Amino acid sequence: MRALRQRIFALVVLACLLAAGVLSHQALPSVNGVGVANVIVASVYWGSNPMAPSAARPGDANVQLSIVLSNVGDDVARGVNATLTIGPPLTYSYFANGTQYPVTTISKVAGDINPGMGFTVSYNVNIDPSAQEGIYRYNLLLTYNSARELQQITSNVMIDVPIWKGDLHIQSLVTVPTKVYPDSKQVLLKVLIANTGNGAASDIQLQLVLKPPFSASSSGSDKIYVGNIPPGQISEADFIVDVASDAQFGQYTVILGEQSGSNIIPVGELSLYINEKVKFQIVSVTPDSVSAGDSGRVIQVALKNTGSVKADSVRVELMVGNFFTGTLTDFLGTMQPGETKTAFFTVDIDSKAQPGNYNLDLRLDWTQDNNALDDTQTIPVTVMAAAPPTTLIAIAVIVLIIIVAYALVRRRRARAAQTASK
Repeated sequence: MRALRQRIFALVVLACLLAAGVLSHQALPSVNGVGVANVIVASVYWGSNPMAPSAARPGDANVQLSIVLSNVGDDVARGVNATLTIGPPLTYSYFANGTQYPVTTISKVAGDINPGMGFTVSYNVNIDPSAQEGIYRYNLLLTYNSARELQQITSNVMIDVPIWKGDLHIQSLVTVPTKVYPDSKQVLLKVLIANTGNGAASDIQLQLVLKPPFSASSSGSDKIYVGNIPPGQISEADFIVDVASDAQFGQYTVILGEQSGSNIIPVGELSLYINEKVKFQIVSVTPDSVSAGDSGRVIQVALKNTGSVKADSVRVELMVGNFFTGTLTDFLGTMQPGETKTAFFTVDIDSKAQPGNYNLDLRLDWTQDNNALDDTQTIPVTVMAAAPPTTLIAIAVIVLIIIVAYALVRRRRARAAQTASK
C-alpha cells in the first residue's frame, strides 16, 4: 500500500513538472538528472537581415535562405550540423571542373552552440521562374552531440519557406504640363505604381515602350530604377518624353513595362491625350526680294489660322541674321479658325549683305486654353546687289546731257564755218 502511494505521488510530481514546462521537449533532463542540449529552429527568413527580411519570388537566382538555430537546452550542443533537403521549386547546384552538379541536400556546419545561444545557417538557392506563390515545406535534419553525455542527437524539423511575388499595377498618371500638344518638349509623366501582391517587388526597373509620336527627351529619360516596393505600398516613377511636331491630336496608349534581363514584362498601359494645336500657314510674303543697302523696307507676311481652334495673343517675330535690323516684331491679337492676318516688319538691309537667297525664321507664339505655345516657320527672302545711288545717276545723266549738248554746239559751229567759207 505504501509503495502504491509513493508511485502515485511520483506520477503527480511528474505531471506537475510537465505542466510547468520543466520536462518539455525543449529541456528534457536525462534519467540521471544531467541536462542535455536541445537545438530547435527559431525562425526562417529570406535575406541576411532578420530585422528587414527580403522576399523571394519566382525566378530569383542565388537568393539567401537563412535559418536561425537556437539551443534551448541546458548543455552545450557540440558539432551542430544542419542538412536541408530541398525540392521544387527550389534548386541548388555546384560546379566542379567546369561541370554543373545539381543536388537536393545542402549541409551547413553551425559548430558548438552554448545553452541559450543561437546560430544562423544560410543556404543560397534558386527559385524556378514558373513557381506558384505559396508556402513550401522542407525537411531540415539537425545532428549534434550533447557535451555532458557525449551522445549524438538527431532531429528532423519541417520548416516553412514562403515564396511570394509582387503584383505591380498602374494607379494613376499625371502629366506636367496638364495638356500635351504636338511638338511639346520635356513632358513629365508622373506614374504611381502600386504593389498589390503578397510579396515585395524587388529590384524593379521600369521602362516606357515608346513609339511615334513619342520619344525620350534625353538618354535614359524613358527608364527609371524604382528598387523595392513592399506589398501594399505605392511608389512614384517619373519619365520625361517629347512629342513629335507632326503628331495628330487624339488618344494614345503607351506601354509601361518592367525590365527583366533583356525582356520587358508589361505592367500596364498609360493613356495619353494629345490636344489639337493651332496651325498657321504662310499665305504670302511681300516683297520676296530686297536689295543690299535698302532702308525702311516693309515686308508683309500674311498668316492664316488653318486649325479648328482659336489662338489668343498671337505675336510674330522675324528672326534675322546680322545684315537685317529694324522693327522685327508684330502683334496680331486673336485669330479665329480660318482667319488671315498680315504682319508688318520694317527692315533695314546692310549694304554689306551678300546677294543670294536667305531663309529667315518666323517665330509665332500664342496662348491656347491658357497654355503658352509657339511654332517656328521659314520664309525665303532674296537679297540682290545694291543699286547705284540716285544722286550719282542724276549727276551722270546731267554730265551726259552736257556732253551731248556740247557736241551738238560744236557740230553746228563747224557747219556754220564751212558755209561761210564758201
